[in-house]
Amino acid sequence: MSKLEKKNFLKELMETGQFYIDEDGHLILLGEYAILSPAGVLLKLQQLLEENVGKEKTEKILMSLGEFQVESAARRYIKRFHFQKIDKRQIADLTFKIINSLGWGDVTIKKISFKDKTADVILKNSTLSLKYKQLFQKNSERPIDYWLAGILKKHFSLIFGEEMEIKEVKCLAKGDEFCEFIVISKS
Repeated sequence: MSKLEKKNFLKELMETGQFYIDEDGHLILLGEYAILSPAGVLLKLQQLLEENVGKEKTEKILMSLGEFQVESAARRYIKRFHFQKIDKRQIADLTFKIINSLGWGDVTIKKISFKDKTADVILKNSTLSLKYKQLFQKNSERPIDYWLAGILKKHFSLIFGEEMEIKEVKCLAKGDEFCEFIVISKS
């Protein structure tokens, strides 16, 4: 998806009234309340969680948050977009348009196999990674995109119809060229 397509999708959401600010000052995105927040706030939350509950629990908490986000959206979108009638590849494409309009960076499916139930997802210019490097002036020791990993894990679980596993194998915050997520079936 090109930068122009991302811009046009967000513009399309605004033009069709699916992304707007209501009379009470609420941001509404696809029928749901939304909040815009600087990436540094999420990184601070992640840092506070790591200090208070440890890195492994923080990863699980933020991944669960991403999974919850997709589960909630799926319930709304099934009703709104009649997903039962749409091809799985079309659902994947729509989901990635939405993810890319939310500011995570440039998320693309590098490879997907519906037969093997696997996917390889690339995140270029990760917003969190860029902000991490800006804030901490160093590379991270481990991948940091837990929330997005949870989003992707649940997304592919819904697409493939079974529980999936995900691993961020490359991360811009660690010094890699981009972030990369490998999604595989748990079975």
